[in-house]
Amino acid sequence: RPPRSTLFPYTTLFRSGEAKKALRKAILQKRRHMDEAVCRQYGRQFARKIIDMPEYKEADTILCYAACKGEADTWILIEKALEMGKRVALPRVTGPAEMHFYKITSMKDVAPGYYDIPEPVENCQEEVSEGFLVVPGTAFDRQMHRMGYGGGFYDRWLKRYGSQVTACGLAYDFQLRNEIPFERHDRMMDIVITPDEVIRKGDAADDND
Repeated sequence: RPPRSTLFPYTTLFRSGEAKKALRKAILQKRRHMDEAVCRQYGRQFARKIIDMPEYKEADTILCYAACKGEADTWILIEKALEMGKRVALPRVTGPAEMHFYKITSMKDVAPGYYDIPEPVENCQEEVSEGFLVVPGTAFDRQMHRMGYGGGFYDRWLKRYGSQVTACGLAYDFQLRNEIPFERHDRMMDIVITPDEVIRKGDAADDND
């Protein structure tokens, strides 16, 4: 039988994986019951917070997810960014756990795609990989960890391009935890925004009481 010191890391990873599945299921179930009007209201709050941030103001390019299925609403932010003349890009799935961001010039460039998630239409061919990135997720914590949906799309993209973006996660209050289970491949955020807080990477130590 291997010594306990050998078994421990694998046991920890297994427990982390099981804990992630349980937490993901509970949070997504709660999020599915969010009223659309409430999502839009939160979307306005998120947009105001982001537009006031220096990181956003300094960015020429905004990479953003197209909100659906109860996600923190981004449509107001996308429209405002287009109005302000910023270059705006949304993700399109191009293969298993593979996505790329493509520039859009108006809301007419967006249509249902992978799993009915809104994506840039095929005519949008200008790929974008740097700027201010707005990231969805199931849960975030005060150490800037992110729990995705299990597909690995953002983790894989951030592994490739993370050094070129300021990654900002959006979360309802119930999606922010003091700690969440995380694994080696999970990518961390630079900023996490809730309706009540803006948490930056340097703030994590102060908020971990």
